[in-house]
Parts: sequence; structure tokens; C-alpha cells
Amino acid sequence: MSTMDINKEYEDDNKTLDKKQIEAEEKEVMLKAEEDKSSPAELKADDGPVKAALSGDLTEQGREVKPKFIPIGAIKMPGFFTKNSDKDKSKDDEAAIEKDTENEKTDDNSQVKEHRFQFLNRMMKFLHQDDGEDNKGDRKKMGGLFNLRYPKVFQKHSANNAEATLASMETLDDKLDTPNDGMETVKLETPEIEEGKVATKLPLRERIRQKKFIIDDIVVCCIALLVLLVVIIGIVIGSQAGPPVERPLRLGRYITTFTGCGPVEGILDEGVYKFYSIPYAVPPVDEKRFTYAQPLNDISHCWNGTLNARTKGPLCLQFLENVTITGEEDCLTVDVVTPHVRYDTPLPVVVLIGANSLTGGISPAQPSALYARTKEVVFVRPNFRLGPFGFLALDILSNSRHLPASGNYGLSDLLAALQWVNLNIKHFGGDPESVTLLGHRAGATLTAALTTVKQAQKLYSRVWLSSPSVKYPGEPLESSQQLNNRFKEMTKCNDADCLRRISTTEILTPDIWLESHIGDLPKRDESNHSLLVLDGELLKVHAYESWNAAKISGKDKVFKPMVFGTTQHSSHSDLLQKKHLNWTADIVEKMVKDSVLGEKNLTAAIFTHVNKSYEGLVELISSIRTLCPLVSLARITLGVPMYVVMGSGAGGGAGGSGIAGINADVEAILGTFDSEMPEQRRFMAAMQQLFYYFVWHGHLPGPESGLIKVGQDLLPLNGFPLCDLLINEDIVPMYAHSD
Repeated sequence: MSTMDINKEYEDDNKTLDKKQIEAEEKEVMLKAEEDKSSPAELKADDGPVKAALSGDLTEQGREVKPKFIPIGAIKMPGFFTKNSDKDKSKDDEAAIEKDTENEKTDDNSQVKEHRFQFLNRMMKFLHQDDGEDNKGDRKKMGGLFNLRYPKVFQKHSANNAEATLASMETLDDKLDTPNDGMETVKLETPEIEEGKVATKLPLRERIRQKKFIIDDIVVCCIALLVLLVVIIGIVIGSQAGPPVERPLRLGRYITTFTGCGPVEGILDEGVYKFYSIPYAVPPVDEKRFTYAQPLNDISHCWNGTLNARTKGPLCLQFLENVTITGEEDCLTVDVVTPHVRYDTPLPVVVLIGANSLTGGISPAQPSALYARTKEVVFVRPNFRLGPFGFLALDILSNSRHLPASGNYGLSDLLAALQWVNLNIKHFGGDPESVTLLGHRAGATLTAALTTVKQAQKLYSRVWLSSPSVKYPGEPLESSQQLNNRFKEMTKCNDADCLRRISTTEILTPDIWLESHIGDLPKRDESNHSLLVLDGELLKVHAYESWNAAKISGKDKVFKPMVFGTTQHSSHSDLLQKKHLNWTADIVEKMVKDSVLGEKNLTAAIFTHVNKSYEGLVELISSIRTLCPLVSLARITLGVPMYVVMGSGAGGGAGGSGIAGINADVEAILGTFDSEMPEQRRFMAAMQQLFYYFVWHGHLPGPESGLIKVGQDLLPLNGFPLCDLLINEDIVPMYAHSD
């Protein structure tokens, strides 16, 4: 019987188990009959391994290899995989095996071994082949005898077909029942295996391929997703990494932030954070006296460690109203009051520039803790040089520089302070893109002049000027230097080094710095000594020329939003009021006749607009020195809005006398105004609404131009007939106050 015939029988073997057993028994009978007729020596080498095996080939020990039937669910395993399984065999079987081995040794042993190895080699090649198209052809040629199938536990199946998860591995003839020939039949148990338990035994890669997941896989995936989410959040936060939103407190009171020169420590007080006396420029002492301010752009001028900014420092050297001297020469510092020290949602910044005159005087423009907190703004107050230390212009000082210039040192201080604000205010919760300059009196004069300085244009956003002077320098530097020759003669200095060596007392002794006419009616022979000069360094052209050029060009970045304002009785002072215990009409009329107004025969016309009382006199002086010059500048020249605080609307003003003093508007803005009466509180609310709306929005809540009357409400002001008279008679702005 040929090998191809046997393979054909196996290819058609798709019958039931009973039929297969019957056919196996028939084949066994046929094979035994053929075995009796032929001997193993008659087998040829090219008969094939299958025929040799079916014909009773000999094993290595000489015993006959006969096909053996292996039941479904069992595996025919070689003896060397069963270790010492022979110990379990019966002694009769062992004797029979030994007898068969001795009888089957012949001279043709080498030829049999060759057939056996050919069979094993072919079988091993077949078992290692893939399931590709080429292999399918080989299997077809082999007749499917070695068409082994992988167990179905690696395939999707249901619980009803659990027995199909085990495959049967067949030997050469799994239909014949032969005696044990060294191969042990191992019965494979087929318990029902749950799908989840089978999946746990599969590698992760195989479970993913077959889409069979267990609870551990789900947990691991969830953990991996959470880790990935945390990493993504960390990356997003890291990309926006910066200082913390709100800085922590030390000991519940002290807070530290940073500047370009090092960390500074402030204090929490009244619900806000206060930082005092932070240096913003090189100290103007010794060889730096009478020089322009130099920013702290060198580390040698900075401090080591953390600067203690918890206590107030000294003011700059200056004269007070009672002609006393206070302050120190090393004074270029800023105070900062802020409701938050954080970097998100920066707040508008208000820079307070105040001085009663260019020689000194404590201004009410001081930071307010209450309104920093309630109005959500950051207050900054810079110290700047005043008097001769801030404005002395002399030829010996000009000639000591490579580019001759002198004077306006105090103005350069303000420029350096604004540069400091621009670079550092973000560390104090402020917005460097929203900076409002609030100038008061002489501070407003300096602020107005600062708006014409090219280097300052990008350092502020808007300007609020309270009672400034409208008289700005227009003469060349040489003319201003000649006016100060008297000072040079009194100090007996002929060079700049001498001026830098003498004491501060010698510099402040001359009384030329104390001239002021803000509380007097104009006289024909009065002198107007302006401390500001066209130094050629900061101020190069007249302020009016600079404003007109900016207005004509329409450059919004140059001509920033600006508001002018003053009070109806800005010339009021306790010193003026105490000149007479009882101000009668005759006293008031005589003072008017003795002034320039009387010389021009304007006395009768004047009293058609004001009454003959102290309040009327103060209103007239204020109109000549401050109010009407500002109306001319704001309404006629610049076309910007202007407000006027009315005495009656302010609820009595100073002492309930119906007078709105020169500080009433700033005191109302900063909350220091006397507000005992309901009318006074309404006035404060109206003034604050006007100012803080401008700070937050860059414009007033009403019309963009015109006159606004501020009393207990904000009302339009049609005009001032008195100002029209004074302007027509050339009294205004000729006699406006100069500081």
C-alpha cells in the first residue's frame, strides 16, 4: 500500500468517531497481513517515512514502531518527556520490550535509521512552517497527516464550546490501537475554563490583539490616563511658570517682593501692603550734587540681601510754609501702597507728584490705604529734589558738563522715578501700561512740564493736573543763569566743585527761593522768578509749543489724555485770612484799588462779579493766579476738559466757611477731606467718581471737553464772566503764579 493511498484515506477521513475506529481496525488487520508477507529488510530507502512507519519500522532499540491510537483530548508524548514514567509500567511489558529489541537487531540497522531520520526531518520542517499560501500547498501534498492546529484557547469562544478550546495532536495513525511502545499517552483534562481566567494567562500583546481585557488591564489603563493627564497639566502650568499669584507673608505681617536692584520687604497695614523709601536713583550727594538723576542701572549702586522698606524715610531738603527746613539730601526714593502683591489682574497705578511750591511744602497728595483698597489702585509717591538742589541753573554748573546744561534736576528725578515704575511696578501688583500722573500745585507744574519731555512719553498713560501754574520757561538758558548770579555771589563759589563741597545750610540760606505771590493781588513791580528753565537737556522748547505740535500732529501716543482742575478759592490760606480779624467791605475794596486792577480802573467792574468780602477777595485772587489762566489753557489752547470745585457745593470747605481751598479736590480724591456733613460726603463722592473713572477708563464720565462744576453733583459749567473780563484786560495769564 503506497503512501499516497494512505494520505488519500486520511484526507477523506471526515467521518464520525465510531466509523473511524472501525476503519482503523480494518487497516490494522491489513497492515498485519502485509507485515507477515514482507520483512523490514525489503523496505527501500525511497519508500518514504510514512510507509516505513506503517510497515513496522524499528526504533533505535530495535523494537517495532507501530501506529497507536490516541484518543481525542490526549497527546502522544515521547518517553523522554515523561522522565521516569517507565517505573509505572508492569514487569510483563518490560520483558516483552526487551525481547522484541533483541529479535529485531539485524544487519540492515543503518538503513532503517536513515529512513527514520528522513521521516523526522520532514516532520520537523512541516511543523515549523507558517500558515502562508506556500505552506498550504505543502500541506495539501502531505495529505493533511500533519495538519496540526493550535489550541482554541487563543481564539474567541463561548462557554458552550469549552471543550473545543483543546486541540488534539495526532501521531502517524491516530485510528489504530497499538500497545505501548515507549510513548506515554497523557490524558489532557478538559475542565471548563472561564474566558476571564484564560485571558489572564495570555500575554498583554495577545489580549490586545484579541480584544480580551481583564479588570487589571482596565485599572492599569485608568492609572496611565491619570498619569498622562497630570503630566499634561504640569506641562501647561510649567509653560506659564512665573512667580506665585499672591506672595506669602512672613510672620503674618511682612511681605517680600522684587525690584531691579534686589528684594524689598514691606508691611501689611490697614488692609494694604506698604513699602517705604525704595531707592529709584543714585543718591545725589557729593560729586552727584547738581547733576541729573541717574537710574540704578549698575549693581554697585544696589543693596545686598533684602532691603527693609517697612518704615518711612526722610523727605528731600526743602522749605516749609513757616520757613523752616526739613529733609535730607539723599532722598531719591519712592513709597508704594498696594492692595495686592500679585501678578495676575494688575491694577491701575496712580503716581502722586505733590509739592506746595518748587521750594517745598508738604503736599496732601499722599498715598491712601483706604482708597487703594476700596478703589483697587496702586499708589506711588516719589521724592524729588526741591529748591536750589532741584532747580539751580548756573553757568559754572553748565560748563562742568560735556554738553552744557544745568537746572531742572527735580524734573530729572521724576523722569527716573517713572522709569523705575515702568520696570518694577508689576512686582507690586501694578499695571505699567496704566499709569496716571496726579500732580498737585507745584507738583502739577512739574507734571505738565514732564508731558513735554520726549523720554517720558511712553512712561505714563494719562495726566490729572490740580492747580498747576501755566507759566513755563521760554527764555534761553543764559537768561535764567543770570537771574541766579545773586546766589553765586552769596555762596562765593566760582566753580562747580565749590558748590558741591559747601554745606546744605549755605545753599539754603538765600531767601530768593521763597518768593511766592499765589495769595496776593498782582502788583505792577512784582517779580516772577520761575525755577524751571529751558535747560536744553530735558526742556528744549516752550511747553505751549510742544502741546500745539502734538495737537496738530494728532499723535495719540504723544498727546495723552489730560484733565485740568482747580478750586474756586485756591488762593485761600490761614495766613491770608488772619491778616484781618474782621474783613470789611472797605478793606476788600482798598486792596483791589491798590493792585493792578485799580490802576486799570477795573475796580467797579470787578465787584459786579464778586462781593466785598473775604470770600469774594479770595475768589478774585484765585481767578487771576490760577483759575482763569487754566481756563485759558485748557479750553482755548488744548481743548481738554477742566473741572472747578465750587465753595458752596463743597459743603462749607475749610471750617464750614463756604470756601473751597486749593487742597479740596485732592483731599476729596484721597479721602482726607473733612466730611462731617452730608453735603461734604456727597462732594467727596462726586470728586472720587470723576477721578477714579478717569483712572480706570482714560476719560471722564461726561463730556470730553468743556467745563465741569463739581459740588454735590457733577454739572456742566457754561463759563466764567469774570475770567472773560480778566482775559480781555490782559490780566490773565500775565499774572498767573509761576510755581
